[in-house]
Amino acid sequence: MEIHNLLEELAVQTVQEICREDEARPDRRYGTSPEIQVDAVCYVLNRIQPRYVSSGRGYTHLMEQLYEDQQLQIDLVRLAHEGLKRVNAVTRAFYGKPSGEIPAGPCFNFPTIKGRVLDGSGFFPLSEVTVTLRHAGETAPMFDNRWNNPYMISDHTRGMFTFWPAPVPSKEAGTERPFEFEILVERDGFSPLTHYFTLDVTSEQTAKDTVSLQRDHRLPDLYLF
Repeated sequence: MEIHNLLEELAVQTVQEICREDEARPDRRYGTSPEIQVDAVCYVLNRIQPRYVSSGRGYTHLMEQLYEDQQLQIDLVRLAHEGLKRVNAVTRAFYGKPSGEIPAGPCFNFPTIKGRVLDGSGFFPLSEVTVTLRHAGETAPMFDNRWNNPYMISDHTRGMFTFWPAPVPSKEAGTERPFEFEILVERDGFSPLTHYFTLDVTSEQTAKDTVSLQRDHRLPDLYLF
């Protein structure tokens, strides 16, 4: 079952249009790199009510309504400008750097890998935790430089961590292969924990360059003692 938030498409369109207009100005107001645009879209989506559909008929009907909703269009533009201003005011280490190299042709596309680290005695989310995703004895490369590995869990993430491994080239589409991973969890004052798991992945014709809720792999809660 596919569930789609139509506001994602509208938010992307709005941010891209504003960035194109800004790039044509002699006195540009914003940086408009792909990373900045992605963060600005996230800013918009976190501040506006989603509109979900699960069918093609629902998509066409609701999308027409959304385009005719003048207040929604005003809100999207306002939030897009706010997002671009805020993102441009913050310097990120990955801004201006190239994204990870995406394989051309058939490849194994991985789901996003998500989990949570809890205190083994009190069962509450831990912070100041380093989580590393490893494959074949090495730190697994991520899809691009917006995804950190190792991942540092802070007070704001409620013990959660997430990874998106980079695609692996394949000779042809339709090949099934198991990939063995390990999660290494470390925090001062606690014993380190290693969790092993396997993903059975079937190669596809091209690399997937967007995150999908249907491609999440959720790990069981991990406990540190």
